[in-house]
Amino acid sequence: MKITKISAALGVATALGVAALPLATYAETDTTTVSVTISETFTVSATSTVSTTVTNNTAVNESMQPAVTVITNHATGWTLSAKTTHTGGPALKSGSNSIGAAVPSTGTSAWAIKGGSKTSYTALSATDTLMASSSTPTSGTGVITTFTIGVTASSSQAAGSYTGTITWTGAIH
Repeated sequence: MKITKISAALGVATALGVAALPLATYAETDTTTVSVTISETFTVSATSTVSTTVTNNTAVNESMQPAVTVITNHATGWTLSAKTTHTGGPALKSGSNSIGAAVPSTGTSAWAIKGGSKTSYTALSATDTLMASSSTPTSGTGVITTFTIGVTASSSQAAGSYTGTITWTGAIH
C-alpha cells in the first residue's frame, strides 16, 4: 500500500512538473536574408536626321534642333558628349565643297552646335566635346536635351546638299 501511495504521489508530481514546463523551451528560430540586385541601365537616343535650307549671306539659321535622350539609373549620374564622325573631318560636305566647323556668323560659311551645358556655339571636331551631364540618375523617361545647330553660308558658298554626322556618346560617372 505504501508503494501505491508513493507511485501515485510521484505520478501527480511528474504530471504537474511537465505541465509547469514552458512550451518555449522547445521552440527554435532562424533567419532568411533577402538580397535583390538591380541591374544598371543606360540608354542614349537621338533625333536621326535634321535638315534645313540656308540662303547665302544671311543671319544664322537655327532651325535644326536635334533632341538627345539619356536614360540611366546609375547612382552617380551621366555625361553626354558629341563629335563629328563623317568623312572629310568636321566640315559639312557636298562633293568637294565644304562648310567648316566654326562659330557661324553672317557672311561666313560655318556650322556649330549649342545646348545642354554649351550656352554659346561650339564647333565640333573628331574629339568628344562634353555637351551635358548630371550627377544623379534620370527619371524613368530620361532627360531630353534639345540642341541647336547653327549654320551660315557666305555669298560665295556653292549650292549643294551638305551633310555630316554627329555622334552622341553617353557615359556613366
